[in-house]
Amino acid sequence: MNLRCIAIEELPDKETLWDEAVSSSKDGWFWHTRANFAFNLCAAEKMEARDHSFFVFDGEKPLALVPLLTHKTKLGDYDGIEASYYGGPLPWPCFIDTGALQKELEDFTFKELERRAADAGAGRIHLIMSPAIPAGNEYERFSNIVFSHAFLDSGYYSHFMPVTPAALDGVRERYRRYVKKYSPLYEVSVLDGPAVDTEIEDAYFRLHVKDAGGQFRSRGSYARQMDLARRREAFVMSAKHKESGVLAGMLLVSFYKKAAYDNSVAVDPDHHQNYVSHLLKWNAISELVKRGAVSYELGIKAELPDLMRIPSRKNLGISNFKDGWARGSVKRVFVADKFLSQAHLAAFMKTTQDCLEGWFGEKHPS
Repeated sequence: MNLRCIAIEELPDKETLWDEAVSSSKDGWFWHTRANFAFNLCAAEKMEARDHSFFVFDGEKPLALVPLLTHKTKLGDYDGIEASYYGGPLPWPCFIDTGALQKELEDFTFKELERRAADAGAGRIHLIMSPAIPAGNEYERFSNIVFSHAFLDSGYYSHFMPVTPAALDGVRERYRRYVKKYSPLYEVSVLDGPAVDTEIEDAYFRLHVKDAGGQFRSRGSYARQMDLARRREAFVMSAKHKESGVLAGMLLVSFYKKAAYDNSVAVDPDHHQNYVSHLLKWNAISELVKRGAVSYELGIKAELPDLMRIPSRKNLGISNFKDGWARGSVKRVFVADKFLSQAHLAAFMKTTQDCLEGWFGEKHPS
C-alpha cells in the first residue's frame, strides 16, 4: 500500500467523503457522523476546540477516516489539552476493510493519530471503539492497538437492549404501572426531519436549561443536537402535558444503521413526579420496534467502586433506572487511553487520588 494522510480541511469534497466513510465502514456509527462531530466541536468551543480530522488514502482511494478533536482541559490546578470529544472519548477511526493488510493500515493510522495529537499539544488521547453492529473481531483489533501503541484499556459495560417485537414485555413491572397511570396525562410525539423546526429547537434548549438549573454550554450546541434529528440520524420523543399545554420532557435518541443510543434527555422539574422519563423511554422503544431497530444502548453501567471509578449515588440511581429496561443485558464498550505528557498523567492521577481520598473519608451507610 502507498499510504498518505490528508487533513479534512484540504479536501474539496470532504463532506461527501466523510458521509461515505461512516456509511461504508463497519466501524462507523452515530459517534462518527459529521453532524455529531459538529455538535462536539461546538459544545467544546469555550475550551478552544480544534478540528484536526484527517483521511488516510492508498493512492487516491480513501481507507480510513479519523475524527480528531482537541480542546483545553483542567485537572485540578493543571491546564492542559486532550484529544477527546466534549465530555467523552473520540470515536475509533473508521476503517475500510482491507483484508490481510488491515493490521498494517491500522498501525499506520494510529501512529499518525498520535503524531497529530502530540503536534496539537495534547497530553492525552481518549478513544472509544463501539460499532453499530459488532463484527466479532473487536477485542482482537482493540488489543493489537493497546499492546502495539502503548494504550491502556479503560472500557466499561453499558446497559443494552436487543430490540425485538417483544422488547417491552420484560421491562420492570412498576414501569408498566407508571406508564399506564400517567400516559393519559400526556401527548407523546416523535419528531425528526423537517418537523424539528426552530420552535422545537428552542423548546429543547429551554427545557434543558430548566432541568439542569442553568445553561452550561452554548446555545448553538443545542441547535447542533437538533441537527442530528433533522438529518434523521436521531429522533426526538416529546411529551406535552394535555391540560396545561406545557412541554414536559424531551428525549433525543441517536439512530443510525439500525442501532440506537440514548443520547440526551430533559424533563421539566414540575413534572418529575409523573414519571415523564418512563413515558418517553417506553414510547422510544415502541418507535424503535416500528423502525426495525436491532439494538438500543442506554449508557454506562455503574459498577462497584474501584481504583479508577467511584460511582456517585446519582450514577447508581441512573444506572438502576436503565437496568429496569435492559434487565441485566449489557455490552462491552472498548475505551483506550494514552498519555503523551508526564505532567498530564500526573494531574490525572492526582484527581484520581483526590477522589479516592474522598471515598475513604466518607461515612457510608451500612
